[in-house]
Amino acid sequence: MKAKHIFWGLLFISLGLLILLTNLNVIYFDLTNIWKFWPLVIILWGVTYFTKNTILKSFIAGISAVILAVALFAAFNSSFCFFNNAFSLHDSDFNFDISNNSNNSRYQEAYNPSIKTAKFYFKAGAGTFLMRDSTEELFSAETHGYKNDYKLTRNDSENTTIVEMNMLKRTFSFGEAHDKNKVALKLNTIPVWDLNFDIGAASVDFDLSPFKTQTVNINTGAASLNLKVGDKLANSEVTVKAGASSIDIEVPDSAGCEIKTKTALSSRNFDGFDKIESNLYRTDNFDSAKKKIYINLETGISSIHVSRYENNWE
Repeated sequence: MKAKHIFWGLLFISLGLLILLTNLNVIYFDLTNIWKFWPLVIILWGVTYFTKNTILKSFIAGISAVILAVALFAAFNSSFCFFNNAFSLHDSDFNFDISNNSNNSRYQEAYNPSIKTAKFYFKAGAGTFLMRDSTEELFSAETHGYKNDYKLTRNDSENTTIVEMNMLKRTFSFGEAHDKNKVALKLNTIPVWDLNFDIGAASVDFDLSPFKTQTVNINTGAASLNLKVGDKLANSEVTVKAGASSIDIEVPDSAGCEIKTKTALSSRNFDGFDKIESNLYRTDNFDSAKKKIYINLETGISSIHVSRYENNWE
């Protein structure tokens, strides 16, 4: 079979499947920047001119078709809200109809002043996840999607607590509305936090600057990730493992910051960082800073931007 036939066949199949699975609520695909990777198709097609191997050409044609289908789908979804995306991340907005009790749920855990350290584990599929505010409770969350679609557990031990919020597995049945998984999370600012997020294809907007975050681990598939971290502790570590993603991280200029990368075919833009060696970058104040932030990035085909913001709190 000719490579061009494979390309066009897989392009239409992939695009059709993405639209169908999204309409059936099997997947939620909201990646506003992944369409930028469409030039990979041109690169891959260029590679085919350097080989006479028919099998390799067919394989590259198939990969190109899938990439282009995902890029077209993401661009159309982002630009025209084809899938009725009524949710938007602008500043601190998290807007949905609270009166629609069939779709919204609230979760919370009470704060105990004896708690000094806390660990939070969050596991979910595809969705839109926001953390922009704090709470006087230990933890609280508002979700929009299926009613009571998460399980919240807590385990206290002396002055430490572990909170887990896991999305329940849901099987598809015809007739269910095309609801999307949207979650607004809030934390208490007093404890020292270890945060762990295991999520699928996602749109993520986390402002962690008000919190004492000792470690932040984000494991995601394809994602649009906006992350702002603070300098409440002497040492903080941020680890992001992602597939094809758009990643934007902000760090305070009052802290020294080190970036270690393990990336494949990713664009990197590290404003205010010096390259120390291959895959290692540091700010010019890293050695002298009293507070340090360590960032570890393991990504596939991604666009990565790390910048420094002015910290006026000090």
